[in-house]
Amino acid sequence: MHELWYRLMAEERLYSITEAAAKLGVSPATIATWIRLGIAKASRQDELGRNRYTDYDLVEMERRFHERQARKRTR
Repeated sequence: MHELWYRLMAEERLYSITEAAAKLGVSPATIATWIRLGIAKASRQDELGRNRYTDYDLVEMERRFHERQARKRTR
């Protein structure tokens, strides 16, 4: 079981902040703002300490952003 998990982790696509922003249709500065607001977080870092984002991270960023927007509209 652990072997399968490690293989899946090795094959998982990781995105830089620029690539993540392009996939979400926002600027890298927007993602940096989302990180400061707690909307976004990276689940990995590369060997140089740079944040890397998985597909799941991107889905969660978008979900949290939309939840935050919905809360703002109901105030």
